[in-house]
Amino acid sequence: MKQAFGMVAVDLGATSGRFAVAEEGDGRLGFRVVEQVRHTPKVIDGRLTWDLDALLGLCESALSYAETNFERASLGIDSWGVDHGFVDAQGGLIQPVVAYRDPVHAEVFARYADHRDELYRLTGVQHQPFNTIYQLIARREEDPTLPERARWLILPELLHQLLGVSSGHETTHASTTQLMGLDGNWSAEAFALAGWPIPDHAPAPAGTIVGQRGNVNLVRVGGHDSASAVAGLGPLDERTAFLNVGTWTLLGTVIDAPIATPAAAEFNLTNERTVDGKVRLLKNIPGFWVVNRLHEELNPEVDIPTWLAQAPWQDAPAVDLDDEAFFNPPSMRELLRSHLSVEPRDACAWAGVALRSMVQSTVNALAGLGGVTGRDFRTIRVAGGGSRSVAFNQALSALSGRAVIAGPDEATVLGNLAVQAQAMGRVTNSTARDTWVGGSLSLTHY
Repeated sequence: MKQAFGMVAVDLGATSGRFAVAEEGDGRLGFRVVEQVRHTPKVIDGRLTWDLDALLGLCESALSYAETNFERASLGIDSWGVDHGFVDAQGGLIQPVVAYRDPVHAEVFARYADHRDELYRLTGVQHQPFNTIYQLIARREEDPTLPERARWLILPELLHQLLGVSSGHETTHASTTQLMGLDGNWSAEAFALAGWPIPDHAPAPAGTIVGQRGNVNLVRVGGHDSASAVAGLGPLDERTAFLNVGTWTLLGTVIDAPIATPAAAEFNLTNERTVDGKVRLLKNIPGFWVVNRLHEELNPEVDIPTWLAQAPWQDAPAVDLDDEAFFNPPSMRELLRSHLSVEPRDACAWAGVALRSMVQSTVNALAGLGGVTGRDFRTIRVAGGGSRSVAFNQALSALSGRAVIAGPDEATVLGNLAVQAQAMGRVTNSTARDTWVGGSLSLTHY
């Protein structure tokens, strides 16, 4: 027998995707993961590309679940930022979706180094080789006809389109592209530099219904997963920094308007939008990407949580992970070794270096964030998979001298569902939404 109403969240990460169904009760919002799939980029025609069939298949499975189990339902999709695909005038996919770590993007980034100050002044977006603007330049250089015959869509919007719902651009994702101006509209100067036409439609806010498949409303949630994660933390005050720890560590604070000052540029802070149109001023730090790569190369006989729990981080040296070399090195072990005066003696000592480096880079970023904003952060709210690591949270509290509150590890799914709830009229406004989410959390204090 079908239930009257349900909400389904599709959450796509860079190594796996899953969909979850909301579970409401006693004034709390929870969820249950129904299906999870792993996916791996592969080289096609010389380019590192995503397995779009796997991602689209998961979305179709989520839609089928919603149609089968509920009389009326909603579905929202979030993903990592910057990556996109191209569709033709009929909405069909033109070519494989290139992954942000493809080496050619770093080559374009280096060639356009003289434009970085101008782009930051226009957009307030961090200097990173994977930004959408550099990817679009690379695709144009590979095929000069592409800007005339193709429409580009960031991943969740591309999936909407391939699911049969006409789509455009959502603000939280648009704010990662380095093509959206500080005013929330497309930057004509940035598009001129990229050599692409400005999209017909301006970036649209999260929390709107973009179309319907059967009895399922497709909701434009915070399409960028870190925007959904911040929405899944509940209320945040000015003395609380958020830290979403996954493949990347995103440290930031919510402010009312962008800060694109020379100090912010020097520290490479980025201004990305929240689901409510405010700004997530944040620093992008290589996080468990470093840990995961090092663990793969060392291949210790224990899993990552056990490995980090054994790490002697207190006496370990730290490496500055803000170096661009950590973006995608051939060997993480060799790169770390080149930054150390003494090579760690065993896998346990390597874990200490990785953990200490990740935490120290975060502490350094917190100081820079406080200096730019003038905020005195007393608390760090840790979400994402890294919030489950006792070793990471203990080290962060000790080295930062701040209270660390960990959880939820699934903030992104909670934020996705909460925005759907608001769009579908289950909660009346963002304040009620944040209060509802905040009252649903189980947190650990360090």
